[in-house]
Amino acid sequence: MLWVQLCAVAGAISLALLWIIGRISPTQRSSPAGAAPGPREAVFLFDGDILTDHDAGAMPPGAGAQMSWAQLRDWLAPRFGDLPDSLMDLPERGKTDLRPKQRDDGGRVTLLRTAYGTRVSLSDPDHGHPAERHEMLIATVRMNEVTRAFDDAPQPIWKTDAAGNVLWRNSASLAAFDPALCDAAEPPKGGGALRLPITPEGALRPRWYEVTSAHHSWGALHHATDITKIVTAERMQRDFVQTLTKTFAYLTIGLAVFDKNRKLALFNPALVDLTSLGAEFLSAQPQLMAFFDKLRDRRVMPEPRSYASWRTQIDEVIGAAEGGLYQETWSLPNDVTYRVTGRPHPDGAVAFLFEDISAEVMLARRFRSQLDLRQAALDSLPEAVMVVGPNNVLSFCNNAAIDLLGVDPDTSFADMSIGDLMRACSQALHAPDVWAEVEKQIKLRQQEVPLRKSAEIAPGHSLSYRVELLPGGARMLILRSFAEQTSKAPARLAAG
Repeated sequence: MLWVQLCAVAGAISLALLWIIGRISPTQRSSPAGAAPGPREAVFLFDGDILTDHDAGAMPPGAGAQMSWAQLRDWLAPRFGDLPDSLMDLPERGKTDLRPKQRDDGGRVTLLRTAYGTRVSLSDPDHGHPAERHEMLIATVRMNEVTRAFDDAPQPIWKTDAAGNVLWRNSASLAAFDPALCDAAEPPKGGGALRLPITPEGALRPRWYEVTSAHHSWGALHHATDITKIVTAERMQRDFVQTLTKTFAYLTIGLAVFDKNRKLALFNPALVDLTSLGAEFLSAQPQLMAFFDKLRDRRVMPEPRSYASWRTQIDEVIGAAEGGLYQETWSLPNDVTYRVTGRPHPDGAVAFLFEDISAEVMLARRFRSQLDLRQAALDSLPEAVMVVGPNNVLSFCNNAAIDLLGVDPDTSFADMSIGDLMRACSQALHAPDVWAEVEKQIKLRQQEVPLRKSAEIAPGHSLSYRVELLPGGARMLILRSFAEQTSKAPARLAAG
């Protein structure tokens, strides 16, 4: 280990000697007494790429005790070019002189690598403190770059003092408007950015700017952004919403449109009438779940068995509306029925339509009741009654026809044509001549005289048959089969 210690001591002595040699310039050694001293240098000594000593009056910003060559290189780079990435890339026992990028700059950087380390010197013949002058020069360069960046910015930028006087303006500000107009504008409530309309000379419409200000102890720095397109889009959106509102105001269907954030964005007066929700509540843009909560409280939707199941049901409603189409009929108290439809809209919005179909439902029920009444009346007849529609298909029949023929069109998947009907009649009652005549009469679209006949199809067994033309091209076939008996008992009707 002794030889390691000796090498370390020798290295330290060598660096010290290198430092002393650097401090003694050749001019001083050879100049006679009384001669002017040569230019002062700022010297940095490196072991590898790590700084070991220096005598510079100014250091790179953020440089600590273990400053590296990379930090010094970044500090010198704005003024000097061709600086190596590492001092170890320099030729050993070689000297490298680097001139500034500006031709009128008299500074110089000298790199001298020896076996004991590398000596980096910064000199400036016209100034006695080269490090401080270098810091001042790069600060000026950076300031010029910042000023040029502000001046080249497309947005208007200007600086004012504490009294509001304009100290500096960039080119965009000079071309756009006078900053004094901002002082005359009313500041926005609650602070924030100021929106300002400026009408350029010769223009018909103003341009809108949004002005933000950063206040400091010395004054303020202001930035203006052209938001004309944004303001125009907002105005068009408001006009479009107003147009939609006026259009939907005359609809009898309630409309509720929720935006992508699930807040009520649009509704019409019919929604207020149908849901009994106050206009104040709807104008406050409630959330979608709050909207359905209010409907439940107002009993404007079917009462759920439990709140948990109701929340699940509403989630399913919203999911169905977002996924494509949701449609459901709500039966409410007092014979009120709503058809609720949900549809997705662009940008994640969803719309719900509320339609009062109570009159439609009541009409359908009344019509169904009348049909049931007429069917009951037909079923009470002893004759077999069959109605063939305009499409030559059996539409309906009564119970007597079902018992007689053994067919029921209401329970059959296939349509029964006239031919199928005649085959069923022939199987039930064998009378080929009768069914041929009946089929021919049924197929006639126009009848001069209705077919009304009776025939004995077997000894003691008679059949009466009628073909009547009904409105709309329908035909009605009526059959009555009976057998003659000697007893006084009433005749047994095959169809009844």
